[in-house]
Amino acid sequence: MSAPNKKIQDILDRHVARGVVGCSLAISIPGQGLATYTSGLADKFKQTPMRPDHIFRIASCTKTYIATGLHLLVDDGKVSLDEPIARWFPEIPKAKEMPVRILLNHRSGLPDFETSMPMISDKVWTGEEIVKFAFEHGVRKEPWHGMEYSNTGYILSGLIIERETGKPYADHLRKRIFEPLGMKDTWVGTYEDFPLAREARGYMHVEDDGKPQWDVSGAGDPVDGVWDSTEWFPLSGANAAGDMLSTPTDCVTFLNALFDGKVVSQKQLTEMKDKTDSAQFPGSNLVANGHGMLVSRYGDIDVKGHLGQIPGHTSMMGRDEKTGVTAMLIQNSGAADFESFYLKGINEPTGEIFHAARASMR
Repeated sequence: MSAPNKKIQDILDRHVARGVVGCSLAISIPGQGLATYTSGLADKFKQTPMRPDHIFRIASCTKTYIATGLHLLVDDGKVSLDEPIARWFPEIPKAKEMPVRILLNHRSGLPDFETSMPMISDKVWTGEEIVKFAFEHGVRKEPWHGMEYSNTGYILSGLIIERETGKPYADHLRKRIFEPLGMKDTWVGTYEDFPLAREARGYMHVEDDGKPQWDVSGAGDPVDGVWDSTEWFPLSGANAAGDMLSTPTDCVTFLNALFDGKVVSQKQLTEMKDKTDSAQFPGSNLVANGHGMLVSRYGDIDVKGHLGQIPGHTSMMGRDEKTGVTAMLIQNSGAADFESFYLKGINEPTGEIFHAARASMR
């Protein structure tokens, strides 16, 4: 563990001073090792300081793990990225026209479920139920019509892993990724129990106009401008699209191993991170995407990784390939509006952190 960098700590402290409840960062800088930083609170109302071992819901950063798990099956010769998904899902319209890779690159045209699914619920979902819900509530478009962020594609990717291995996708990720890499602080929320006492509480902030832009029925009144949303959304409702919990340190451990060629073959790693197409997403710095990889641009730095947004937790993880710097920043503040500071605002400190890391290497 390297010595703390005051510039990086200042970046986190300024971010918290602007209104987020707390944040946690792990960053690996070549020649300097891995360091952790925290600022603010893990529990706003108990005034519990944030610690590096607090765990978070990493939301769509789960997609990088699912894509990796599926690419491992490609390495095993069990799946081909170019075979139609009709082998597993003959009931899906146009399945014969949709290769496996289309589930990972957000160009499937499959209907999505995120904006229709209840935010506050105690329902336990299965992957199959989520796909059915998506077709009932989402809008179907043509395959390859263009980039359209697809949570449903990742639900189906998780189901392929399950049908090929005969076990929950959690077992596959644990056996092939978590255990070999020594990731002891990572769990798949749909299937695995995790230490609730170590979870940083999640907070949804009232929008600037004071009117929530989502249904908060059953949430009660906000307190000091926030709702404690920690138990709002069932992780099974995110499933393979966003159900994992982890620490920033474990996420950096994973990304370092992945980019360093220690998880999947070089051929599959190239598929994931280098065969990219232009992409955009509201409230982000996204410029391109691959398989389980989003490319975010911060000035002259491109960061390959992912972002995650789930009620109360917002995250950014990735690597600057030019320098080898890898980082994961997570905050326990969120909002329903993608353009809200409590979501979009995480991009500013992320960019500053990667630039500060580059400067420290000169």
